[in-house]
Amino acid sequence: MSQQKGRLLLIKIGDGGSPEAFANLCGLTTRSFNLSASEIDTTVPDCENPGGAVQKTAEPGIVNRTFTGSGKFISGATQAILMGHIRAGELFNAQVVVPGDGTYAGSWMVSDYEASGEMEGNVEFSATFSAAGPLTFTAESGAPVNTLLPSIAGIAQEGQTLSANVGTWTHSAVFTFQWKKDGADISGATEETYIPVTGDIGATITVAVTATNSSGSATATSGGTADVIGA
Repeated sequence: MSQQKGRLLLIKIGDGGSPEAFANLCGLTTRSFNLSASEIDTTVPDCENPGGAVQKTAEPGIVNRTFTGSGKFISGATQAILMGHIRAGELFNAQVVVPGDGTYAGSWMVSDYEASGEMEGNVEFSATFSAAGPLTFTAESGAPVNTLLPSIAGIAQEGQTLSANVGTWTHSAVFTFQWKKDGADISGATEETYIPVTGDIGATITVAVTATNSSGSATATSGGTADVIGA
């Protein structure tokens, strides 16, 4: 799986219009999204062996979805809309975008809000958003795009293992591999690792990584190793 940037974990506030438009809450420097559920204890002692060890059992109870963020207070239309909801203590529509996963949309409330600032500093704020009902989940879509080329770890030597790093991609994807010798496919070398053989001595090894999801696929190729040396 590709790594995702933390700054792309977003909360978007609805403007209440029809159709409703959603805009990022700006200024956040830290943010977290929590999916949790309370635990209902369903443990029942073993009637056949009441004196023996009791195996705990449980099932999920009340689910809770919260988004917490803090950062710089930046005046603007979205912040003004949010402050209006907070002052009125009312519900509003919002979307939480989790990179590599998808969007959680529905009715939210602000359960905690705090503004703070030093005399010579800027105003900062922190807020906790709690889902006020079931959320609709939409999986992330879009074909993967490579933003940092794959790379190879290891020593380019006969008998030594080379490992592929997939690099960085937009959107979640499944990865496949094709190792190459001087730019030509190596037959059967389609795993995440490759061990150079005698016939590779003097050649440069690269790996092509193909990322695939429901929206499409793309391929990116690593830089080459040094010429393979003998054992």
